[in-house]
Amino acid sequence: MDMDYQADEAWVLGVQRKLYQQSKANPDEAWRDLWGWLTDARMIRHAWRRVSTNKGRRSAGVDGITVDRVRQRIGEQTFLDGIRRELRSGAYQPSPSRRKLIPKPGKPGQFRPLGIPTVKDRVVQGAVKAVLEPIFEAQFWPVSYGFRPGKSTHGALEHIRLSLQPRKREADSRRHQMPYNWIIEGDIKGCFDNINHHHLMDRLRARVADRRVTGLVGQFLKAGVLAEDQFLRTDNGTPQGGIISPLLANIALSAIEERYERWTYHRSKLRNRRLGDGAAAALGARGRDRRLGRCVFFPIRYADDFVVLVSGSKEDAIAEKSALADYLRRMTGLELSPEKTRITAVTEGFEFLGFHVAMRWDKRYGYFPRIEIPKAKSADLRHKIKVLTKIDKNLVPLGRKLDELNSILRGWTGYYRHCARAGKVFTAIDWFVTRRIWCWLRKKRRKARVRDIMRSFGPSRRRPTRRVWREGLHEQYILAWTPISRFLLGWMKTPAFAMSSGEPDA
Repeated sequence: MDMDYQADEAWVLGVQRKLYQQSKANPDEAWRDLWGWLTDARMIRHAWRRVSTNKGRRSAGVDGITVDRVRQRIGEQTFLDGIRRELRSGAYQPSPSRRKLIPKPGKPGQFRPLGIPTVKDRVVQGAVKAVLEPIFEAQFWPVSYGFRPGKSTHGALEHIRLSLQPRKREADSRRHQMPYNWIIEGDIKGCFDNINHHHLMDRLRARVADRRVTGLVGQFLKAGVLAEDQFLRTDNGTPQGGIISPLLANIALSAIEERYERWTYHRSKLRNRRLGDGAAAALGARGRDRRLGRCVFFPIRYADDFVVLVSGSKEDAIAEKSALADYLRRMTGLELSPEKTRITAVTEGFEFLGFHVAMRWDKRYGYFPRIEIPKAKSADLRHKIKVLTKIDKNLVPLGRKLDELNSILRGWTGYYRHCARAGKVFTAIDWFVTRRIWCWLRKKRRKARVRDIMRSFGPSRRRPTRRVWREGLHEQYILAWTPISRFLLGWMKTPAFAMSSGEPDA
């Protein structure tokens, strides 16, 4: 590894650790001097490495320049020196983002607008994110999982499962008591496109008092979008596709957790007493309120998808849904969709992040929560497999067809491998894939004998006792061989800047 790269990364990590530790220790103080770190050559090089190794490095912004073109025609060092010079002189101005529409998965005819910044803007946004992320990570709530380092959808689902787990049996042998009775399934209308800039900047300035940094973020928000040669102003929202957009969205949406601070992470008590653990204080508050017959609300959020667990009556949930809609409108400028924001009984189950959260009945212990694969998702996968195994004019070899199928199957399996009874679903899909490949080969080789086709159905290299479709080094991916286990919250990785102490050398 290049020594300059190691030195740059060590310096950036030291800066991030200092930002994280100071922000954690002083939650009410704002940082006043971040510009020197943001415009340091090492920070710019760090951001460039992230941009140049990203999957989107081949995408160009409105100027038509890609990462490869920078390397071939401009030169990396010249390009980065120019960015740093513009930032320090105050001459830097972000360009509009190039709008690109991508299909929404599972929603034919619907598209999601992406705003693709220029390579120069991506580098600057990367530097801004590297500086701001540790500051806000120190203050984000433990019930927020979207677009955060080390967090995942599986963590959010496991947190929901643990929260719905009934309390232990009482001494009089009654069945377990459910901690929550109702669910508010939140749906925000066009979250990224409708975040109010004034509310967002107020929340940013509460932690960052360096006007040069906040001014730069404001420039990105107002840079606009270029759609089919037409310039569109961005008076609200943060375009999806920008490097700092997910962080800014999390800053705005953390207002949801603030509303339920008493039951999620009791910061007010910590500020007053300057001791204790906020999570433990919140746990105690939930227990006391339940014993006193008070309603308890507990949110779990992944980006703009969230649920609020309600310990109370349906009337309490209905009232809270209305109050939450007013609160979000006032604090963020966002609207809850009245049609899609539903109130559901916990026992009926609900969908979240592509999973089905179900409450199953056991005659000994009552209801218990379980994360399952929705039947609709299995049906969608079968449909994709069926489309891929239809005969068309371009008769591809079996090996290439297996590669196409395997890429889809691996991703789907990795996403659902932590669900209850996933093995049963995986086995059924394996049988379906095997059958579809057989039908595809029969149609492709109409004049071939069955035994000639079956020569492609042989022992797997991974497990010689199992026969799979194969051709050369290509073979069918078997879902049932995937290790299945319940996801543990302890598996989530802690960001490097939050793990140990370190002092930057500048």
